[in-house]
Amino acid sequence: MIKLYEFPLSPFCRKVKVVLYEKNIPFESVFVDLFKGATKAEEYLELNPFGRVPVLIDGETVLYESTVINEYLEEKFPNPPLLPKDPVKRAKARMMDEAFDNYFMGPLGAIFTEKFMKPAGQANEAVIRENTAKLDGVLRVLEKELEGKDYLAGEFSLGDIGFAVQLPRAESMFGLKLDGYPRVQAWLKRITSRPAYQKSEPSAEFMKGFQEAMAKMRGSA
Repeated sequence: MIKLYEFPLSPFCRKVKVVLYEKNIPFESVFVDLFKGATKAEEYLELNPFGRVPVLIDGETVLYESTVINEYLEEKFPNPPLLPKDPVKRAKARMMDEAFDNYFMGPLGAIFTEKFMKPAGQANEAVIRENTAKLDGVLRVLEKELEGKDYLAGEFSLGDIGFAVQLPRAESMFGLKLDGYPRVQAWLKRITSRPAYQKSEPSAEFMKGFQEAMAKMRGSA
């Protein structure tokens, strides 16, 4: 059986979980405790020398980097397809997946550092404003891409999943505003109603533990 080494709140892990659930691929979830430095342990670094989640193990095959993992799953388990057959739409799906990794997660990570990794009251508001503006720029791109379409590549694909798993969290935890982006809001509602998406959500128990761990970290920073 496939094993997925994951931290449930990681959008990169959730990207892979959504694909596994969409394709009805059985897998075993292996929890990687980031708060305890599990990705820096010697045994984990043998799986991913860069010390990040997720890692997918399929028999003798060990893969890291969520985008590559999802491409592998698409090729090995082609049904139901998560990349369009049309080469232009297929390229668009890959392009949007790359856009999520390269242009959305960086600014979000910078805001996370300020809001959650520093003691209360010590966040650099200028950094938060600058990176929130970058995220708004990405939302404008998504709004434009969705003109006349239900999904970013015209049909539900790998290009939708990264943005969809993280936008609700960006809204609830980071204060990103989706007001003014009606196409994005409608698109997001379509995806978050999918059973695979809902199954990929972190449990209430995990979120409670995460919030407590973050509170402890901020208190000791």
